Amino acid sequence: MKVLEKIPILTMTKSRISGEIPKISSKSQSLLETLTGLCSFHTAEDLASFLFTDMFRDLVGVDEPWIVFEIGSYKDHTRTLECIPVHDGITIADVAMTGIIENNVTVVKSETECGAILSDWYDYTANG
Repeated sequence: MKVLEKIPILTMTKSRISGEIPKISSKSQSLLETLTGLCSFHTAEDLASFLFTDMFRDLVGVDEPWIVFEIGSYKDHTRTLECIPVHDGITIADVAMTGIIENNVTVVKSETECGAILSDWYDYTANG
């Protein structure tokens, strides 16, 4: 019997550098190089969990935001959000202004909140 592999639903990649790059460790540099490629996640909760790991927070730091990531639908790479790590959480901006995120921008401060927003956004884009 053939085992079906679960297809990822979300992607994330480095979009652009928006500020002065802070001094980062070699471990953080390796993570940044990985995030320069397209990373995929099987659930919104997986992605939210990653965004709140110590490893990711060490990369993005606690000073001024300096990097912007793009989160997208795995099946339709034209559907994207901007993800900007800030000192007290993650700013998520819906550049397509779908209305799923109130005022199209929010700062999420917990993994649970982030997972819920990403899940709602994905569900809307997958069905819209």
